[in-house]
Amino acid sequence: MLLHAVVLVLQAATNAELGYVMSLPDGFVSIPAEFAGVRDVVGCWAGEGSQSSQGSFVLCVQRMHATLGRERLKSSDLPASSRLLSVKWQGLDIDAIRTDTSQAGAPLTVYTAQVPLRREAIQVVVAGPGARAPEGLTILNSVLGSLKGETNWLSSTDRAGRMGTIVGWVLGIAIGLVLVRMVVTRRRAQASA
Repeated sequence: MLLHAVVLVLQAATNAELGYVMSLPDGFVSIPAEFAGVRDVVGCWAGEGSQSSQGSFVLCVQRMHATLGRERLKSSDLPASSRLLSVKWQGLDIDAIRTDTSQAGAPLTVYTAQVPLRREAIQVVVAGPGARAPEGLTILNSVLGSLKGETNWLSSTDRAGRMGTIVGWVLGIAIGLVLVRMVVTRRRAQASA
């Protein structure tokens, strides 16, 4: 039982500063963040996925130093080699970008999803062989499905609840004003009679 718990701990990544925990895909191991060659990477892992003879995948988490609003990215803002996608995280539709490029002459596909965490947004990046792009998207969706953290976005239920509270306050104030006006009108009528 203890060994099983240790294995589960080794397959998860947490970051208390940014406020998230996520499960790592099977077979992914930690690699130095410097491997990514990008600033602000807080963690990187590599794994072979389901077909070890056809290249490896790299999974990285990068901090964004800001929170994300609900505005969506536009395809027109992306380079020609990139496509805009929508993926799910905690029931929310979030933006992801697929970029097809090459490294040392080999086709490479990179998926980047922007996750609106409450403290600070992060980007989850999965890069792998271009020929295995569908598997890269599956890895991204798996990681997003396991990623837990508070968001700065309100869900539809949260928005409806807040709207209900606001409507309740407005109605309460309106009824209060009508009652005050009725009392004042009666007192004036009694004083003049």
